[in-house]
Amino acid sequence: MMRRLLNILAVAAWMVLPATGQTCDPSPQRHAVHITSEPPGEDFAEVAGDRSFYQVLDNGWVFALMRAEEGWSLRVFDRAPIGDAVDLTSLTPPLRGAPNPRDIFGWHFRNLDNTGPNTGEVNAPQALRAFVVSPGLQGTAGLRASDGQETSGPDDGIGWLKVIDFGLANPVPGVPASMNWLKFDACLTWPRSQEEAAELIDRASLYHIPEEREEFAACGLDLHAFELSARFAPRTIGGDIDGDGALDSAAQVRRISNGTHGIAICRAGTSLNLLGFETKPDGRVRAGYAGQAEAWQWISPGDELPGHLAGYSLPASDGDILVLERIEKEAVIVFWKDDRMQTDQVYHYVEP
Repeated sequence: MMRRLLNILAVAAWMVLPATGQTCDPSPQRHAVHITSEPPGEDFAEVAGDRSFYQVLDNGWVFALMRAEEGWSLRVFDRAPIGDAVDLTSLTPPLRGAPNPRDIFGWHFRNLDNTGPNTGEVNAPQALRAFVVSPGLQGTAGLRASDGQETSGPDDGIGWLKVIDFGLANPVPGVPASMNWLKFDACLTWPRSQEEAAELIDRASLYHIPEEREEFAACGLDLHAFELSARFAPRTIGGDIDGDGALDSAAQVRRISNGTHGIAICRAGTSLNLLGFETKPDGRVRAGYAGQAEAWQWISPGDELPGHLAGYSLPASDGDILVLERIEKEAVIVFWKDDRMQTDQVYHYVEP
């Protein structure tokens, strides 16, 4: 029965992973978080000696490998500090009796008398450890809030930990082996809500909905001369470029007569600016730059710059700064200062 439960759980874990191997990529339907090394930079994470391993996720959960007498026990807590937090992996079968996949002990990998590797005589999970992640347990005493059943449900996720390598403290015949070093690869994945999934799918779509066309038409965009036409996602982004506290929207547009691409910025739903249809350069910024952009984002004053912009200085602005990029080639910023929209070049790499 134990092996059957573990096989079912392992199969479930593999079902959420591509057939090409163990990946940990989020999708519109699922969250996915890869457990990283400490300090970051290595392919795999490690824990050794009497230490425990903790990683706080962006949503506040805590992934933990807690030191036990014979190895480590895996837990995912719903918050820190973990003293009175709920373990979101507590519904991982088997709930009692045989070894649980979340316990990673040295004797799991050794034969009965600890004289060699486990070739099947010890009934214990091996390198791939699949476990249940139950977000529905948050805010409860560890039981499912809806019905109190100690069983996993359709809204639960699956995590996996793969043992890459390990060391034993006491490979002594007749004594249960204890693990004192563990190198591992681990991932947590769980379903998004229907609302969140729908929002992400919409955000990835290049198709403009009627409400967006109506918004920009009301702002002054001539839909006989221009059309909303996205070439990369997200198709629209919102910020506050002039710092007046009102939402400003940016959309990718195309001039119908000649197919020229550019960007329309609608400020507070009333004032329209078009970028990319210039006939002459503006300082260091060449004409038509906006129509060649491949990515964009807003950066608010005081925000930490993304890694690829680290080391560059952004000018003082009244509000958010719109960054337009040709990936690894050029970055131009659009900002509001001195009662007008201005542009500047952040970097431009000469192409071969």
